[in-house]
Amino acid sequence: MNSVRKLMPLCSKQAFSGKRFYSNSKDLSKDENKILYEKLLNKNYNSEKHTEASSFAKWLTPHYKYGPSRIMNYDWSIKNMHSWYKRKRVEFHKYNQRYITERVKSLGSDIAAAHFVVYRGGAIRFRGQDDFISWTNKKEEYYINLPLTYDPNYFVEAIDGSDLMFYYEGLENFKNLYKLKWLKLRNNPVLDNWCLDYIGHAIPNLEYLDISNCPQVTAGGIAGLQKLTQLKTLVINSNNIEIQMACFALEDIIPGLFVLIQENKDVKLQTMTEKINLNET
Repeated sequence: MNSVRKLMPLCSKQAFSGKRFYSNSKDLSKDENKILYEKLLNKNYNSEKHTEASSFAKWLTPHYKYGPSRIMNYDWSIKNMHSWYKRKRVEFHKYNQRYITERVKSLGSDIAAAHFVVYRGGAIRFRGQDDFISWTNKKEEYYINLPLTYDPNYFVEAIDGSDLMFYYEGLENFKNLYKLKWLKLRNNPVLDNWCLDYIGHAIPNLEYLDISNCPQVTAGGIAGLQKLTQLKTLVINSNNIEIQMACFALEDIIPGLFVLIQENKDVKLQTMTEKINLNET
């Protein structure tokens, strides 16, 4: 390869058939061709060598050929670091709520979903039982009242996920729960239309659904619940006219459905009103 590089500047024929665009329309001379070849060869050779030998140094340290260093281009302000932390925290929660196939194979869909909900602060109720199972005593293990092995007699009938941040990845743990009829996802700030569409697809036998105080839900998400043909009660609170009209249309689509639309009051205003009433009392 080096011998070819040495012979290229000595070629008698011109390698470039074009004209010089910085002067008159004259062909490049032999000396100009030689200088041009040397510059191109040295430039390509140095660039490849620098990329292979010191790629990390080029990425980290400043150099006049490659501009300022990459680490100096980062925004190390408090605001940007806080945004980075929030983004990584969301990524961690989504990864932590993922559907684990091995857990479902060992426990079954119903018992695995029960462990998933109870450990994160929710409550579940099995079919044939009257009380919800939750993790109230933090000094004990969360699975104190849950079966630890697969039992075909356990079916999850109700799930209370109020005040919990269940992402789309977390709702995948509710699939194959064919006996689930009661679901409460109140006060979930990340519940959106995609989650409602998945609920309508994965839980076809649902009869009660509470999605009140979920600000990400729009009229399109309400329309996606038309797959729940067994739904009897839907609880939602919103002053948006589009959401209310979507609820009325859903009542016409699903026979026997009753949509309870609560007033969407401001939390601070509601707290102040309660304090005033308490003082008056």
